[in-house]
Order: sequence, then C-alpha cells, then structure tokens
Amino acid sequence: MGVTSAEPATNARFRRGLVVSAGLGALVLYIVLYILPLGYLPLTIPDEARYAEIPREMLNSGNWIVPHLDGLRYFEKPPLGYWVGAVAIALFGENPFAVRLPSAIATATTAYLVYLFAGYTGARREIAVLAATIYLTFLEVYVVGTTNILDSLLALFLTAAIVFAYKAASDQITSASRVSWVLSGVFMGCAFLTKGFLAFAVPAIVLLPWIAWEGHWRMLTGRAWLALAAIVIVALPWSLLVFAKETDFWNYFFWVEHIKRFFADNAQHKAPFYYFIVYLPLFAFPWISLLPAALKGLRRPANGPERGAKRLLWLWLVLPFLFFSASNGKLPAYILPCFVPLAVLIAVGLERNLERADDRLFDIGVLFNALILACLFSVVVISQSFGIGFRLYEASESWRAVFLAASLLAAAALAPVAILARRAEAKLLGAVLMLCPVLLALHFVMPDEAWRHQAPGKLLAPARTGIPDNAVVISDGSTIHAVTWYLKRNDIYLSDAGELEYGLGYADAAGRLLDKEKLAALLVRNDGKRAVAMVCKHSCDPELLGVFPVDHMELSQYGEFIMWYFAGVAEGVAAPISAEGR
Repeated sequence: MGVTSAEPATNARFRRGLVVSAGLGALVLYIVLYILPLGYLPLTIPDEARYAEIPREMLNSGNWIVPHLDGLRYFEKPPLGYWVGAVAIALFGENPFAVRLPSAIATATTAYLVYLFAGYTGARREIAVLAATIYLTFLEVYVVGTTNILDSLLALFLTAAIVFAYKAASDQITSASRVSWVLSGVFMGCAFLTKGFLAFAVPAIVLLPWIAWEGHWRMLTGRAWLALAAIVIVALPWSLLVFAKETDFWNYFFWVEHIKRFFADNAQHKAPFYYFIVYLPLFAFPWISLLPAALKGLRRPANGPERGAKRLLWLWLVLPFLFFSASNGKLPAYILPCFVPLAVLIAVGLERNLERADDRLFDIGVLFNALILACLFSVVVISQSFGIGFRLYEASESWRAVFLAASLLAAAALAPVAILARRAEAKLLGAVLMLCPVLLALHFVMPDEAWRHQAPGKLLAPARTGIPDNAVVISDGSTIHAVTWYLKRNDIYLSDAGELEYGLGYADAAGRLLDKEKLAALLVRNDGKRAVAMVCKHSCDPELLGVFPVDHMELSQYGEFIMWYFAGVAEGVAAPISAEGR
C-alpha cells in the first residue's frame, strides 16, 4: 500500500514541476524571441511607419478622435490601435521598440488565452502551455507579433471575445456567465475600435454555427444582451464623437474600407481565392509538418464539454479561413485569428497521439522540418561560397551569413532530440527547441538589400538635424509615412496622393498636392529663401525637379530612396526659381 500511495504523489509532483518548468520556459522563450529584438530592425514602409506616425501626431496634436497622417484626415481605421501606440510612445519614446511593443504584448496575451482555451478541451496544463508555445512559434504569428501593425491587437480582441462567449455558454446561468458575456462584448467593442466591422463578422461566423451545432439557442435569448450592451458602451462614445467632428467618416470607412475591399474587383491587395491555401504551409511553419500526427490523435471521440470545445475549434479554424479567402483583398496577417484554434488542435492532437506511443507520424514531421532546415543551410553556404545563381549577402555582411547558417544547422541538429526521445514530454520539448535558433536569427540576418527597398531610415534619420525646420519638404506617396515620422513634421507636401488621396480632398488640404506651377508659386512667395528637400522612392517627378537649378542641388541616396536638397538663395544661390524650369 505504501508504494502504491507514493506513486500517485510522485507523479503529481512530477506533473506540477513539469507545468512550472514549461510555463517558465515559455516565458523565457517569449522574452528572448519577442521582447529583446524589438528595437533592432528599422521601421519599414508603409505599414510600420504609418502606425508609428499616426499615434505620434495624436500625441502632439491632442486630437484623439480623428486620426491624421501628415496632418491630413486618415479614415482607414478606427482609433484604438493608434491610442495604444500613442501610450507606448509616451512611455518609451519615439523609437521602433516602443511602437512594436503593443504587438508583442498583444501576442503574449493571446497566447495566454490559447492556454486557457486548451484547458477547456480537457488537456493537461502542460499541454495547454504547449498550445500557447505553438502559437508563439508559428512563423506568421512571430513575424506579425514583432511588427508594428494592428493585426496582433485585433487577433487578441477577437480571441478574447470568442473565448469568453464559450465560457458564458459553459457557465450557463451562473453569475460567472454574466461576467463572461460582458467581457465578450467588451472585447468585441475593442475589436471594433481597432479594425471596424470585422469585430462582429468573425465572432458571428464562428459562434452562430457552433450555437446551432450544440443546440445552445437559449444563449441568444438569455444573457447575450449583456454582450450587446457592453459593445454599445465601449464603441458608441467614440463613434458619436467622430461623427460629430467628421460627418463623412462612417460613409468612407464602411463603403471604401469594408464593402469595396471585400467585394470590389479593384480591391486593395487583390489576390485569388486560393492565396491563403497556397501560403498556409509557410505561414504555419514549422508546426504544419506535425499536423498529420495531431489529426491522428484528434480522431479519438470526445464527450461533454470537451466535444463542444473541439467543435468550436474546428469552426474557428475553417470558417474565418474561408471568409478571408472569399475576400478580394488579402494580406498574410488577415488569417492571424485562425492560428489560435490551430495551435490548440495541434497541441491536443500531439498529446493524444504520443500518449499511445504512436510517434511515427510525429517523427516524420520532425524529420521533414529538419530536412527543410538542412536544405536552407545548404543554399546559404553554397550561394555565399560559390556565388551560384545569387548571393544572399554582400561581402560586408559575412557575419550574417555565418549566423544564419549556424542557426539553421543548430536547429536541424536538434531533430534527434525529438525523434529519439522516449517520453512524450521530451519529444515535444525537442520539437520546440528546434525552432528557437531560427526564429531568433530572423531579426538579425535580414540582408541590407531588403532595407534598401523598404526602410528609408538611414536616409531620413540624419536629415532630422540637417534640414531647417522652416524648409519646404516634399514627399511622394510611397515614402510619406517615413518622412513624417523621421522629420517629426505633419506639414509635408506631396508630389502624388498615394493613400492620402481622401484626406487631400478637403478644403483645408488645398495646396498640399504639388505640381510644377504650384511648387514654383510656393517658392516665389518665399523669395526662394527657404530650403527645399524632396524625398522619393525610385525617382522624383522630373517636372518638380525642373523648378530648381540643378547645379545647386545635392543628391543623397540609400537603396531605392533618394533625397534632393536645395539650400535656397540665402546660401548663395542666385538663380531664379520659376515654373519655366531650367
């Protein structure tokens, strides 16, 4: 009896220790992968610079109701993402770390919700930690979660809305159910204030079929009104305030940003229906290789609450995926909410598969990942050593090539840990450890050539002190987001409208879009004494350049980004400025 009673106690201690170790390991993994590298990479255009500049202008102007970019109305998104970014800038300064931090924190919070929901499926706590870790290490989740865009924040709010709605259904008519309904509504309201009507579309297409499948119709006639009330309380105040200040906001936001983007043949970021299907193996790398093993484990019948949770997970994965595939406009981050149920399903399925000591499909998946990493290692080594076809890095970047090759080799070399281990916990730990070197390396091994196409900071940052505050600054539509951010100005003139076309249509924006005659008239009004800087990607408008005497213009260039600088007559340039050109 003594031995028998000691064994359960020993197993319980082992399980508790395993949960604590897994939780601490996931926390360390998160800090190393998500937090430490946040400020290393330069801001890219257009997205990162845009979602940095709008919060900066909110802080400086004190206008928290109507978003502006370059001082022009910008109605593509509601304000919550900008508010969060503004708070981060106020706390940590105007830098890449600050503006990316909200995405990283949102991703961590979503991972915690993944942990909670995995527990609802009946999974042990260490497997729930595994589900959270899987979510954090999907390639798309990692890239988006360390980038300054709004999708991680949206995924957090949508996940919370669905999780708390499920919790409300599970708690039935208890007081906890009321709290869960309110929280679900609060998070749907926050999602609405982040990206608009997707806040209602995604939960609806997931929860309504699940309610029908489970027969929970009483949910809709019971306390669901609490969620609706919470949505109204959260979303209505700003919605009314922005309408009072800008009566056209909802017309533009609803028709252009939602209806046209979803249905129009000329929708922004247009892509075919199969776009997400084709790219899912890349977005879900490396865990997609272990999906066959997980699916085999998921074939075990489930009962009670576990069955309902699994049904919700499948609906949550499939229906939003189809919904976003049906949209004409597509970007990789759109399907980010689908990775929450995918992480839980993979974790639970792998646990059940390995419980039966049926590890053949698991080992094949790990081996497949190791072969992919080994092939990438070979490509890096061969291309850099022999220059066959292309070179990923220039000679001055040799350390990056060495770092990437070492990371890929280390990751592939960890495959035997997962394949040869006997305990399920050790096999899963090996699969996680394989990912860490490569994910960490991603922040440090991007070739300089990539930034020459997407990150004009090296050109613009020095100009902050080199260009007088009263200088006329002109930008094209491609670089305007970065020009405003780095020069800390919201009075930049435009050589083409780009995505600011709507804001330029207002009367108070008259004169901000320049042609040759308008530029010449602007400079004549100032006697040609103000310096002028013109920033463009690829090339600047030759008609605008023709206004200046070429012999007195300085050219700076970084990759595809160029800046022409004219010092003005105050520094000895006597040539007249006119619309006749040079």
